[in-house]
Amino acid sequence: MTPAALSRPSTVVPPFAEGGLTNVVNTVTHDDLRVIVCIAFDHRAAPQEIAACKAAVVNCPSVLHSVELSGTYDFMFEATVEDMKAYQAQLSLCAGAVAKFASRYEANFVCKRFIRSDAADCSIWVPSDEGLMRIDCSLVDKVTAQGDYMLVHSSQRSWMLHTTMQEIGDKLGTDDFVRVHRSAIIRIGFIERIRHEGRSWTALLNDGSMERISRSYIVDVRAKLRNGSTPAKPTSSKRVHPSEAPSDAERMIRAQLVTV
Repeated sequence: MTPAALSRPSTVVPPFAEGGLTNVVNTVTHDDLRVIVCIAFDHRAAPQEIAACKAAVVNCPSVLHSVELSGTYDFMFEATVEDMKAYQAQLSLCAGAVAKFASRYEANFVCKRFIRSDAADCSIWVPSDEGLMRIDCSLVDKVTAQGDYMLVHSSQRSWMLHTTMQEIGDKLGTDDFVRVHRSAIIRIGFIERIRHEGRSWTALLNDGSMERISRSYIVDVRAKLRNGSTPAKPTSSKRVHPSEAPSDAERMIRAQLVTV
């Protein structure tokens, strides 16, 4: 088949029904005519002739893209033409090639295209010895305020940034992070557990550190932990957080009791 038989969306094919798909993708329509052509080659044709036919289609300026298939059809391409009159003219030019090489072909017009948008890049750029280094948001453990600066913690390292807690919180988002007080944001999966003592709450973290939880944030923290989108890594039930480890005096008493 030659480059000719090609192109654009018409109203023949109904658009997708409204629903979940259209809520997460961009809808694109075209001013030109787009057509998707599927071809099943006659396998009695010489392989070099079929290859030449494919090459002619691929190199045609009006062809947007093409793919080889396995199944009902062997080859598919999408092309563009100005209007239906131009499409019919191109198709008539291809009639000979279609009859020679194709045992079956089908053309479908595109009326609407649904394109999934790429998720926005979520990363923080921090200063390094050689300039700047990119830290993916999923690798950030917590962010704490240090005056006019923010301290970004990741894998037992930290970097100082001149920004605000609001700005860095907007960058991290609320799906995987939770604010525990005015000066700290923690990744949900980095929280080992929370402890309630008297009227105060404390977040015990995977690295052994702790962060106070303000009373104004505790409701949100507990809700996020119950429905956390990023569960913490499983830990042994016998693991003791450093803040809850027995003191030296307690260890001595326990040792004496065991000896007795």
